[in-house]
Amino acid sequence: MPEIDESVAPTKHLLPGDIEGESEDEAGDDAEDDAPGPPITPAELSAPRKKRKRSKKTTASRGPTALPKNRGHGFEEYFADPPMTPAEAMQEKQEIYAPDIPFERRIESCIQRFRSRRRIQARRATYLNDYLFLGGVDTNPSAYTGLDQKDLKQLTPAQRREATARDVVYEGSGAGDRFYDGDKTKWAVDFAGVAAGFFSTRLIVLTGLHPKPMEEAISVVENFLRYVLHHDVCPEYEDNVKEALRICQMARDEWTALNTLQTALPGLFNPAATELFVEFDPCSWDTSHFKAPEGFDAKSVFYSSIAMLDDSKLFEHLAGKDVKLVNQYECALEVTKVHLPTEEVIERFKKLAITAADKTLRLMPLGKLTLKPATIEDGWVHQGTAHPLQGKEIDLYFEQDILASLKPGVKMVLEIGELGADIRFVKDIQKITPSFYTFLPQELMVQFKLPQKNDRPAPSVHNPTLEDNQAMEE
Repeated sequence: MPEIDESVAPTKHLLPGDIEGESEDEAGDDAEDDAPGPPITPAELSAPRKKRKRSKKTTASRGPTALPKNRGHGFEEYFADPPMTPAEAMQEKQEIYAPDIPFERRIESCIQRFRSRRRIQARRATYLNDYLFLGGVDTNPSAYTGLDQKDLKQLTPAQRREATARDVVYEGSGAGDRFYDGDKTKWAVDFAGVAAGFFSTRLIVLTGLHPKPMEEAISVVENFLRYVLHHDVCPEYEDNVKEALRICQMARDEWTALNTLQTALPGLFNPAATELFVEFDPCSWDTSHFKAPEGFDAKSVFYSSIAMLDDSKLFEHLAGKDVKLVNQYECALEVTKVHLPTEEVIERFKKLAITAADKTLRLMPLGKLTLKPATIEDGWVHQGTAHPLQGKEIDLYFEQDILASLKPGVKMVLEIGELGADIRFVKDIQKITPSFYTFLPQELMVQFKLPQKNDRPAPSVHNPTLEDNQAMEE
C-alpha cells in the first residue's frame, strides 16, 4: 500500500477528538473581565463583597462589520454575509479596497476584516494560519497583544482592529526571508497555486486526511476565497481566485478517491506477477503489504487474467515460454489515460472462477493505465539521472476498482518489472499524489530561523560532544 509523505515540518495532527477552543469573542470578554483593577484597601477587605456584573461586548464595539454572536461562526454550509449599510459599502469601495491602493494593503485589510467577520476557533485558526503562511503572510502574534483593555476601549473599532491585527503583508525589507516582500522576481500573486500547495502537503499533516477535519480545513480556505470575491478585494485576480475555488472542490473529491484507493490496492494481478517473476523481497507486496486471499495461486491468477484480456501479442509472448524478469526500476509517472475494462471483458471475468484446495476465487476485471514519465517535487535535491523510460508512454494493468479511483493527472512513484515485449507489471507503489499536486518553496521556510553569530566552537569529529559540554557548563 502506498505511503503518503508528510510535509517537511512535523505538525501535530488535529483530529476530531481535539477539544474546541473558545471563540475569539469569548476570549476577548474574559480578558476584559480579568483586567487589573485599583488596589484594595483594608476597609474594603472587611466589607461584604459585591458581585461584579459580567460585561458583554456589543456587536458595535467589535467593529462595524463584526459578526453578531447569534449568527453562528460563519462557516456553516449555507452561511451568507449579512448585507452592509450603504456607508459601509462605500467605505470598502472607495477607502479599503479602492483600485489605486496597493494589492498588499488591500489583501491585508481583507484578511483582518475576514477574521473579525468569522468566529475562528482553535482548529480553524490553525488551518487558516498555515494556509496564509504558505502565501507569504506573517501570521505571528502581534506585538500589541498585551495592550491594556482600557487603552483599547479608547480606540475606534477600526483602530482597535489594526492595533491588534496579527496578519501582516509586507511591502519591503521588513519581511525578512520568510514572508512575501513584494519583490516580483521572487514572488507571484497566485491564489490557485497557494491553495494547491496547501491541499497537497499541509492538509495531510494537519488532518491526516480524516474526513471530518479534512472537510473543515477545505471549507476554511473556500470560505476565505469566497469572501475575497464577494467584497471585490482584488478584481485583477478574480479569475485566479475562481481557479483556487475549483481546486478546493478538486481536493475534496480527489483526496476522498485516493483514500478509497488505499483499500483497493494492490489487487491480485500485480502481486501474482511479483510472486512469479521477482525474487523474495521483504519490502514488496508479497509479504508486508499483501495478504493473499484463500484460494490464491499466483500462476493461476496471472495467466488466467492474461487469457481473459484477449490480447494476442501479450498471450503469445507469455504462453509456452520460460518468461523471466528482464528489467526492474523505480520511476515517477503521470496518468494520461484510464482505460476501464470493456463490457466484453467484464463478462469474461464473470464466468471465470479459480478453484484451489476446495476454495473458489473470483477475479476482478482488468483495465489499464497509460502513463508518461513525470517529476514529483518534494523539496529534496535529486541526482540528475535519466528517466528509465526516456520519455515514452507505457501501459500497466490494474483491477477495475483501482482504476475507478484514478484520473488523468495523478502522479505515482512505481517500482516496475519488465518481462519483455513491452509487458510490465507493478511490483510496488511508493507514492501517489493528486492531479493538483504542487510543492511550494515556502514549505521549506516553515521552521526556518535566521542564522545568528555564535562565538562558541561547533562540534566536530574531534570533539562531537562539545556542544553538550558547553550547555552543562552554563
